[in-house]
Amino acid sequence: MTPDDTLSLNPTLAPHTTPTPEHRSAEQGPAPADLPSAPAVPAPSGDALSAREVEALMGGADASMTEANMALDTAEGIDPDTES
Repeated sequence: MTPDDTLSLNPTLAPHTTPTPEHRSAEQGPAPADLPSAPAVPAPSGDALSAREVEALMGGADASMTEANMALDTAEGIDPDTES
């Protein structure tokens, strides 16, 4: 821009003249009068998992599989010690 170039002002522009709204705090309001009923929770069956079932759910504790997964993570550029 040269010094001769000027920007024209828009005569319709004006500052905000609306009053600012009254301050309202963000406190918690009163509790509702009627709460919806909670869903039913089934009673525990009493059946426990066997050690074999727990081991199958947890992935078996196969050290070679863990090492393979860590090697894959490292090859993909993922730090296996910090990713979950």
